Amino acid sequence: MVKRNRVTQAEQSLPIEEECKSLIKKLASCKQTIRDRSLRTVLGTWLPEQTEISDEDMKKLWQGIFYCIWHADKSLYQSELIDRLSSALHSLPLPLSLHYFTVFLFTMRREWSRIDRLRLDKFYLLIRRFLNGFFSLLDSNSWDLELTRRLMSVLFDGTFLAGDKFQGNGVNYHIASAFVEELRPFLPLKKEVLELLITPFVKILGVVNDKILVGKIKSNLFDELLKMGKKLLLIKKSGDDGVPEDDDVVVLGSIALSMEFAKRFYEMGSSPDCHQGSRKAIFAIHKEFLQLEKDMSSSGIEVSIAEASRPGSDEVPELVPVSESEPNAVSKSKKIVANGSSSKKKGLKKCSSKTKKGSAKEDAVMDDVIDLGKKDEAFDETMISDLRQEFEKIASEMSPSKCEVASVCEVAEPVSIAKKSKKRKRENKGEVQEDTTVNRDAAAETSLAGPSSEKSSKRVRFAMKNNLVWKPHCPLPPQDLRLPPSATPRGSALKKGIPAGPVRELASRRTKKKAKPAARRGVKTIKNLKKKMSP
Repeated sequence: MVKRNRVTQAEQSLPIEEECKSLIKKLASCKQTIRDRSLRTVLGTWLPEQTEISDEDMKKLWQGIFYCIWHADKSLYQSELIDRLSSALHSLPLPLSLHYFTVFLFTMRREWSRIDRLRLDKFYLLIRRFLNGFFSLLDSNSWDLELTRRLMSVLFDGTFLAGDKFQGNGVNYHIASAFVEELRPFLPLKKEVLELLITPFVKILGVVNDKILVGKIKSNLFDELLKMGKKLLLIKKSGDDGVPEDDDVVVLGSIALSMEFAKRFYEMGSSPDCHQGSRKAIFAIHKEFLQLEKDMSSSGIEVSIAEASRPGSDEVPELVPVSESEPNAVSKSKKIVANGSSSKKKGLKKCSSKTKKGSAKEDAVMDDVIDLGKKDEAFDETMISDLRQEFEKIASEMSPSKCEVASVCEVAEPVSIAKKSKKRKRENKGEVQEDTTVNRDAAAETSLAGPSSEKSSKRVRFAMKNNLVWKPHCPLPPQDLRLPPSATPRGSALKKGIPAGPVRELASRRTKKKAKPAARRGVKTIKNLKKKMSP
C-alpha cells in the first residue's frame, strides 16, 4: 500500500508532458485491462481538466488512441470503445472538442495506409460514429449558423481539401458515402443550414482532382437527391397526400426541388477554377437537375423545404388515467359483438364478465367453462352417431348401389369406424362380383369415377401391335440401298466414331515379349566358384 501511494504521488508531481507520455504508452498496451484503465483516466479526468493542449500533445494522444482501437478485438467491445471515444465530443468543452475532432481527422488520414483489410471495418465504424457525433454536436447548439460554418470548414479542410501528402483518400471516400445516411436523422433543417451543409460539395466536385471521389459524391449525395425529387414530383402530380412528412421522399425530395442546384452546377462548371476532368460530370448533373426543375415549373407545383419537427423531438404525451366508466363501456361493446357468435362464445363472455366482479368467484367460473366445453363435446359425438345411423339406413334401402354408398361412407367416416365398413364390404362382396361379371365396362367406369378402396376386377388386355406407334424422323432410303438387318450393328455397337455397316474384326495386337536382360560376363558368383572348385 505504501508503494502504491508513492507511485500515485510521483505521477501527480510529473509535468503535463510526462504524464501524457505515460498515458499514451498505456493506451497502446497489449493488455486490455491496462488500455481500459488508461482510457478511463484520459476521457474521464485528465482530458476535461486541460484548458489548453498543444497540437503535438493532442496528436500523440490520438496516436495512442489509434493503437488502442487497433488492438481491440470482438465486434461488441469495438462498438463500445468507439462509442466512448465519439461521446467525448459532447462531454468536452467546445474549443477542446473542436481540437479533438480536428486531430482525429488528421490521424485517420495519416494512419490510413497502414490499416490492413482485417481491421478496416472497425475504422469505418469509427468514422461513421464520429460523423454522427459531429452532427449531434451541431444539433445540441441549435444549428447556429456561425458555428455550423466553422465546423463544416474544419470537416472539409481536414478531408476533401486537405493539403497534406498523406495517402488517406479512403477517409474522404467513406465520409462522402456516409454523409447523407448520418445526416438523415437530423433532417429536416432550415434552408440556410442546408446551404452550409450541402452546397460546399458542388465546389468540391469542381476543385478536386480525384475521379473516384467525384463519383462517390455524385452517386451517394446528388443522385440520391435527384431520385427522391423525381418521386416527390410524381406524388405531387398524382395528388396523393398520404405520404408522411418525415418520409425520405418528402424530406430529401424537397431539398432537391427547392435548392436550385441546376444554377449552382452551371456556375461551377463554367468557372475557370473548375478542374477540366470534372466538367463532364458536373454538366451531366446540371442537366438532370435542370430537367427536374423544368418539370416542376411546367406542372405548376411549388415545393418548399419541409421544416416539420423530427420524430425524436416530439414531446411525450401525457397519460390520461382510465375512469371506472370506461371499462364498463368496453365490456358492453364486447357483449354486442358476441350476440352474433355461437352459444359457446356467449357462455365464455358471460363467464368473463362474472370474473370482473371479484377474485373469489374465479374458480367457480372456470369450472362452468370446463363444463360447457364437455357438454359441447358430448353434443358433437351424438350428432356424429346420428348421422352414421342415417347413412346406414340409406345404404340398406338402396340395394343396387350398395358398393358406392359403402365407398362414400368409408371416405366420410372417421378412423374409429373403419372396422365396421370393412365388415360391410365383406358381406356384400358376393353381390358386387355378380354385378361386375354382368357388366364389366360399367363397373370399370364407376370405379374410375368415384373413390373406392376395393381393387378393380377388370382384366386389362395388352398387345404390342396395338400399342406401338412408329413415327420415322426422316424418310426411308430406297429399297435397293437398304442394308439387311444382319449387316448393321445394334445396341451398344452404334458408338460415336464407328460407322454403320458390317462388323469387322480387328487384328489382334501382337504383344511384344520383354527381352530378358543379358547376363553380365566376367562376374564372379558363388555358383561359378563352386563349379570350379568341384573336381
